[in-house]
Amino acid sequence: LYGIFIIICNKSLIGFFSIADDTIVDMAQTYLIVMGIGMIFMFINPMLTSIFTGIGDSKTPFVTNTIGLVLNIVLDPILIFGIAGFPALGVLGAALATVLAQVVVTICFIFAILRRKEEYLKLNILSRPCLEDMKTLTTIGFPVAIQNGLFTIIGIVIGRIVASWGPIPIAVQKVGSQIESISWMTASGLSTALSTFVGQNYGAKKYDRIQDGLKVTMLLAIFIGTLATFLLVAFGEEIFAIFIPEEESIAQGADYLRILGYSQIFMCIEITSAGLFNGLGKTYIPSTVHTILTSLRIPLAYWASQPQYLGIDGIWWVITLTTVAKGIIMVVLYIYLKQKDKLYDYSEIQETERVAEC
Repeated sequence: LYGIFIIICNKSLIGFFSIADDTIVDMAQTYLIVMGIGMIFMFINPMLTSIFTGIGDSKTPFVTNTIGLVLNIVLDPILIFGIAGFPALGVLGAALATVLAQVVVTICFIFAILRRKEEYLKLNILSRPCLEDMKTLTTIGFPVAIQNGLFTIIGIVIGRIVASWGPIPIAVQKVGSQIESISWMTASGLSTALSTFVGQNYGAKKYDRIQDGLKVTMLLAIFIGTLATFLLVAFGEEIFAIFIPEEESIAQGADYLRILGYSQIFMCIEITSAGLFNGLGKTYIPSTVHTILTSLRIPLAYWASQPQYLGIDGIWWVITLTTVAKGIIMVVLYIYLKQKDKLYDYSEIQETERVAEC
């Protein structure tokens, strides 16, 4: 449905950004149409990733998604610039590279399912779903779904503010966010693993193992965040120059990476902490913190990006400061709940055991 919506309403969606350059508008429409066609795979793959991780197999989604990531990286320059005999497709090539990579990921997941013998991985469309299971899934998943949906909407509004500064900041945010996503994706992987680990041990009432898992995962997250901060702050210009050769773009891109670099540790802490709360079934905690602080980016970005204040850099500083705040608040909430002995809901464990018998 979302893919169909993007294809049908692509002109209206792009018009929201008030882009004056017709060439950029045409390229954006092309990109959205192709992405809309492949949108179903971008919904299927995260779901399959969660299923495999939930049964304790994090290797399969890691390998499968890595294949897709590498394929996307390889196909991008080939299809965009026309390398190895392929035509130069520009933005169309970028969209095709992304969709093709996601299709390959889905195919890899299907083969992985067919190779396994577990009955719970076999889909029977005629089977009757357990209403209690559906209720539990909805209760746990709804806050996260709302969070992700609002994050997308907020990102669109922020994108409009960025677009008001011209095509260079648009390119800077696009490329810069992809560079920065390396640490984000790594932290998300740790968060997913921690969520599964916590959920399994929470159900088994092994609370000491939950704390041990949290300690190890958080140390890894802090290390990744520290490394990302160092690389983006110290070598932001050199890293950005690999992707865009224009001097003005490199200068603005270096500023973007440097400013966002300061928030990497806190971002990794926030994402990892969310994995803990999600594993405990308290998805509303990270969702509430994330939604409130991320929503504040809109008015703050409008204010900070005014020419008399920080200009385009004001948007990057707002993103950084709200990310820092989210990381700090998540840690404070964890400490508070642990000290008040409210981290574990013992009645919820009994309810989960009852539902499992459904």
